[in-house]
Amino acid sequence: MLAAGCSAPGPVAVPQARLAKTYHSMPAAPLPLQRESVATTLAEYRHEFARLLHAANPGLVYDGPPPNPVRGVIVMRAEIDALGEMRRLELFRGPGHAPWLEQLVAQTVRQAEPFPRPSAKLLNGGGSVVFIETWLFDYEGRFRLRTLSQAQAEPPDEPQEEEFR
Repeated sequence: MLAAGCSAPGPVAVPQARLAKTYHSMPAAPLPLQRESVATTLAEYRHEFARLLHAANPGLVYDGPPPNPVRGVIVMRAEIDALGEMRRLELFRGPGHAPWLEQLVAQTVRQAEPFPRPSAKLLNGGGSVVFIETWLFDYEGRFRLRTLSQAQAEPPDEPQEEEFR
């Protein structure tokens, strides 16, 4: 009798309905997880974001320096969570003469999602990374992100006025 008290208890039967309920009450997680970013600074993460966004929208990105003048400038605040999902996208400045450019910005971001998971070092107290990015548009509706942009092109030559005598 004493020996029976020291033995390990046998398996406990758990009703099948209880297992199913426990399993289905767990939140769904996107699998597989996105790759983790190699960026160690916010500037590096912005570059990684910009390269990914350009790669996902090749026909919409112009080559070379921004035209002078640009057609439009849109400033965006992005918040990306720890899983690489866009938590919030806010447009701070957009061209009033071409509101369709704002829709194009949202479309280019959706095309590039999901983003690399920010490293724990880059996450703020809310479990996300927040940064500002700027879209520069040419007159054909193509863009380039300021983070990956070259110096702006020289302005076009103005016609010279002839002197009258």
